[in-house]
Amino acid sequence: MMTETDTEQSLLDIVDTLRNANTIAITTHIRPDGDAAGSSLGLCRILRDAGKSATVLDLGPTPDRYLFLIEDGECSTADNYDLAAADCIVVLDSGAIDRVPAFAAEWKDRVPVINLDHHISNDNFGQLNHVDTTASSVGEMVCLLALAANLPINAKAAEALWVAIVTDTGRFSYSNTTPRTMQMAALLLETGIHTANINHAIYNAMPLRQLQLQGRALQHLVTHEDGKVAVVTLSKDDYTELGCTPADAEDVVNLPRSLTGVGIAVFLYEIPESEDTKVSLRTTDDYDAAEFCQTLGGGGHARAAGCSVTAKLPEAADIIIEKIHARWFTK
Repeated sequence: MMTETDTEQSLLDIVDTLRNANTIAITTHIRPDGDAAGSSLGLCRILRDAGKSATVLDLGPTPDRYLFLIEDGECSTADNYDLAAADCIVVLDSGAIDRVPAFAAEWKDRVPVINLDHHISNDNFGQLNHVDTTASSVGEMVCLLALAANLPINAKAAEALWVAIVTDTGRFSYSNTTPRTMQMAALLLETGIHTANINHAIYNAMPLRQLQLQGRALQHLVTHEDGKVAVVTLSKDDYTELGCTPADAEDVVNLPRSLTGVGIAVFLYEIPESEDTKVSLRTTDDYDAAEFCQTLGGGGHARAAGCSVTAKLPEAADIIIEKIHARWFTK
């Protein structure tokens, strides 16, 4: 386990590497959430402002709510980018190399990989690894990186990093919100960003299909263990019938989470191009979501984690409910 001193040194090592790099590729996990998209774009803007050639690669599919952040020329596909010219690849918000676009794994031994993450399940896949499990978000970590490197955070970078922090903290309501989180948020506010407009774009500008998708998920809501476990599901047919994709379902796990008395919220959903069923878990303090998901090859945080089950949706639901029962509700 890394000590606080080790963590500080890993950050300084990354600062030195980025300072000496000219061309930097940035990427994050597939199906990016607010932290992934916001931290990637925020870092890109900070590095560009410092005179570096920085590009975010294969950012997608990105939920509609974050598309307003992306500006022309910031993002590219790996196929249209000369990775051989990159001095390093920065991977943000991913616990393992197999959860990011394939180019990162293919180029891992040819271009140095910097792994910047806050998941307790991170397997240290990079040549340089800075994993801070005390950070609320990778957005918070990018702010700290900028401070350590003495790099200014301009207003456009601050907008993206605000999205990263506010989404991963549930608008500062989750237990991962710390005094340091609020300090970094204050730092971003000092750039003059209009957070009310940003928050409205994220939370109050939902396309009709996404609202309908949440309604469909609620139709499938079931509870177990005397109401301590709540489960919602979405199938491939649900997406197709409503004209949605899994990117439209980012907040669905919060539906069972909001039910009174629930300690474990489960969202199971099918991916159109996969035979697996994805599992998203949110828990209260009595249940370790990361530990549970790691037993199924996944990972994440103590209160928020995910994994996959190689089974169709109904069978996968039975498997997960049975494992939850065996893990926490047998005497």
